[in-house]
Amino acid sequence: MPIPIEPGQTTWPARLTIDFSADDANRSKTLLSNHHEGPLRIQKALYPEGSSPCHAIIVHPPGGIAGGDQLEITLAVQQQASAVLTTPGAAKWYGSGSIQANQAINMKVCGDLEWLPHEAIIFNQALGNSLIQVNLAPQSRMIGWDGIVFGRTASGEAFSHGHFSQSIRVSFSDQLEWEERFSLSGKDLAQDSIVGLAGNPAVSTLWAALREGDQWTEEEQNELRIQCPELAWSALSPRLLVGRQRGLGRLLQVARIKAWSRLRPRVLNRPALSLRIWAT
Repeated sequence: MPIPIEPGQTTWPARLTIDFSADDANRSKTLLSNHHEGPLRIQKALYPEGSSPCHAIIVHPPGGIAGGDQLEITLAVQQQASAVLTTPGAAKWYGSGSIQANQAINMKVCGDLEWLPHEAIIFNQALGNSLIQVNLAPQSRMIGWDGIVFGRTASGEAFSHGHFSQSIRVSFSDQLEWEERFSLSGKDLAQDSIVGLAGNPAVSTLWAALREGDQWTEEEQNELRIQCPELAWSALSPRLLVGRQRGLGRLLQVARIKAWSRLRPRVLNRPALSLRIWAT
C-alpha cells in the first residue's frame, strides 16, 4: 500500500533489479546484469576469487533514506551462478517527522548467495519499515546477515523518538521456513528490558542455509557456539541455522565477520577470504 505523502514532501523512489547467471560459454563463470530506476546502483562486478563468485557492491548515492522514500531491490541468482553482495558503508535512515520510509528486498536464489551488507543506522525520529524476503531453491546455498544500530551512538544520540520495524522471511521452494519480526519505538521499554535490547544500541541476525538433503549436525552447532560465542545459535530446521546477537555496532560487525569466516567453508566450500571492501 502506498504511504501517504504530506503536501510539499519530497520523495525519492528507487528500484534495482539484479540477476546473476552462469555464462553460457563458460559455466564456471558468473555474469551480472542489472537495471535501475532512481538512486540505486551496482557499482561494479568484481572477480577477486576467479571467474566465480561474482562480487558486487550496491550503492545508494543519496547516502541515506528519508521520509517517504521507497527503495526496492529484486535479486535473482540462477542455477550454477554464485554471488557475493555487500555495500560500501552503513545505510542511514534519517529522522523523518511523520512520514515513513520503506525498503523491500526480494531474493530468489537457485545458486549460491552471500548477502553481506553493512549495518543500518536508525537516526532519532526516524520512521522506517524494512522487509527482507528470501526464497531458496532445493540446491541453493546461502549465508546472509542484517544489522541494525539505533541512534548515532558515536555522537551521543539515542533513539528516543520514532519507530522502526523489520521482517526477515526465509522460504524453501515458496514455503515459509522462518520469519523474524522486529519492531521498536523510541520510548519502548524493550530498549532496556533484558528480553529486549538490554540497554544495547544494536542487534544483528545471521542465517546460513545448506542444500536440501544436507543438515547441521549437533557437533557443528556446538563448535560454532564455542568458536563464536558472541552469537546465540539455533538450528531452526535441518537445513537452516540462525545466529542472533545484541551489543555495540562495531563489536557486532566484527562478530559477524568472524562467524562468516567459520561458516563459509562449510556452507559454500570456499575459503574465507576477507572482502576488499571491508578494509576500506
